Amino acid sequence: MTLRLVFLACLSNAAMGVLYVWSLFLLPLEAALGTSRSGLSLIPACALVAFTLGMVLHDRLLRMLGFRAFSLLAFGLAGGGHLVFAAGGSLVTLFIGYGLLFGLGAGLGYGLALALVTRLPDAVRSLGLGLAMAAFAVSGVALSGLFAGPIRDGDPAYVFLIIGIAIVLTGLVVTALLPVSRPVAVAEEVRALPLLRDVTDPKFLRLALIFFFICYTGLMVVAHLTGIVLAQGGTARLAGLAPGVFTFGYILGSLAGGRLVELSSGRTMLILSNLLAGAGLVTLLLPAPPLALAGALAVGMVFGGSASLMPVLIGGEFGTERTGGIYGRLMLAFGAAGLVAPPLSGRLFAAAGSYIPALGIGVAMCAAGMALGMTMKPEKSGG
Repeated sequence: MTLRLVFLACLSNAAMGVLYVWSLFLLPLEAALGTSRSGLSLIPACALVAFTLGMVLHDRLLRMLGFRAFSLLAFGLAGGGHLVFAAGGSLVTLFIGYGLLFGLGAGLGYGLALALVTRLPDAVRSLGLGLAMAAFAVSGVALSGLFAGPIRDGDPAYVFLIIGIAIVLTGLVVTALLPVSRPVAVAEEVRALPLLRDVTDPKFLRLALIFFFICYTGLMVVAHLTGIVLAQGGTARLAGLAPGVFTFGYILGSLAGGRLVELSSGRTMLILSNLLAGAGLVTLLLPAPPLALAGALAVGMVFGGSASLMPVLIGGEFGTERTGGIYGRLMLAFGAAGLVAPPLSGRLFAAAGSYIPALGIGVAMCAAGMALGMTMKPEKSGG
């Protein structure tokens, strides 16, 4: 049962991880739809907000629907969203299909993966969590490494059609192999804790703010990485490789993040994460385009690391039984970052003709995240 849960969590997240390769679609969509880069940046921002809504709702919906019905809903929205744009091929269908339907489905699918790995025994939970979160980047590695050229040169509607069909088929496999039963309900007194009590807890607020800073820098790079590399004088080939390098870093960070929290402490990992992300953003500012790959790798490692270290840290701080609910609420910080980072970075680029102002804001956020991390208690948060 343990191996099956890990496999299904990984498969689910691998399908939903298309969310993090938006920058591969940016230039083809810009040409096909005749829309400005800053205007297109609103689409991933909407998708990330919808993703956040899916994460916030996933725990309650999963307990209402059970694993299989919930899985059909998640994959139906995620795959169907791509098919909506494939059928319409317009900015409106891109907004509805990708920005709303896919984003919501991806958030639910991510929540499904989290729910599956939190059912694992304590001894292997952080490892399973790392594998599942790393799988979120697998689709990015495959698309960037194997299909960057066809995506860049092909018809975006056709590309979305293929991706949509692949997500739907993956969903059918996952659903067939899922447990029939509903997740075990948490204790009534724990489940009934109000949202307001969590989001006004100083401990939660500090963690949410640090998470916002990490997500802002990560999502800015997700949405604009190819543009950043080209703006710094990189070739089209280098720009095509960059998202794959970013997602490779995401995989490394995801695999290690949760376990490193257990071996050190949440405080240490949050400080080091912000330091590494800041260094990566500075590297992206340098006038040597090949070094941008190192910067993309560093930011990807931090972003991926946060995906596995935050649930482990939450389990230590609030209790394992509340990981899904608290992490869902913490994802409000992710959604806020998604709403702000891509469009603001696009507007700053349009105004300045450079990504220097946007990257400078990211560096400042990393410094603030380090400062907040230093205020945390130094004891271990894992277990």
